[in-house]
Amino acid sequence: MLQPSPEQLEGRLNAHRKLLVALTAFIGEGVEGRAFLERMLRDSEIVADHEEDPGVEPDRSFATQQIADEEIQSIVMAALSRVRAVKSYEQSRGDIAPESEDE
Repeated sequence: MLQPSPEQLEGRLNAHRKLLVALTAFIGEGVEGRAFLERMLRDSEIVADHEEDPGVEPDRSFATQQIADEEIQSIVMAALSRVRAVKSYEQSRGDIAPESEDE
């Protein structure tokens, strides 16, 4: 089997990210889904308050964990931004009523 080129890998990762953002935005369209995504933004897998001391030079697992957490946060924030943009656009067109603060 041929080894994929860096460009092929990057293209696949970009496609996966776009799909994840779109699916996450779909989840965020409802009140319960949006609450779930907002909880995900608050919940962090990054070790805080010296729960586990990585030492002077943190090992690769800490770096990998932080990168993964930052990517999850980035995907969720992009999805929530997309939901807000779509709702704003629909409201400006008169397709839906303005959302109240309670929702």
